[in-house]
Amino acid sequence: MLGWHKERADYLAGLGVNVPTGRYEVDGEDNTGLGMWTYEAFGGATFYLNQAKTWNLAAVAFYATHSSKEGSNQKVGDLVTVEGGLGRTFKQGSINVGLVYFGQWKVSDDDLGLAFTPPDDSPIDLPDLGRHKILGAGPEVTLPLASKKTYFGSVTLRYFWDFGVESNAESQTFILNLSVPVPFLSLTE
Repeated sequence: MLGWHKERADYLAGLGVNVPTGRYEVDGEDNTGLGMWTYEAFGGATFYLNQAKTWNLAAVAFYATHSSKEGSNQKVGDLVTVEGGLGRTFKQGSINVGLVYFGQWKVSDDDLGLAFTPPDDSPIDLPDLGRHKILGAGPEVTLPLASKKTYFGSVTLRYFWDFGVESNAESQTFILNLSVPVPFLSLTE
């Protein structure tokens, strides 16, 4: 991931790879992994809406493509995801409160890897799984974990309500994220 800081905006761009971990078998009923590689390019920005940088507006977009699943020629379709939010900082920027959003769209079809023809050449009736779409929004708060002299990290609490869902069930999601700095990896003093 690369990032740039400007007076009223921060930018980022990067590439990510998710490796297949966990147990995976074709048609397995107790899989703990997905059995595929995922490659993801992303870019985004945070804009500061006032000179004091207490109001921020952020967005990041991701494009993900996948390998075939282990032991098959099945392949999940490509995904576009956009997420971000509008927030306000307090306590010299150590606390951020705001509204967050996300959207995800499948932009190519899944390939079920069916490479056979029925003996009588009749068409195969497969269910139309469609390309899913999901939107969500909700509140978020980020709080510091610190003493008077030491910063230990931060915790983010986020809650989403899904809406505009196609090919999935609507749900609600609670996310707790803990961020801890790793001092020996710091590139600046």
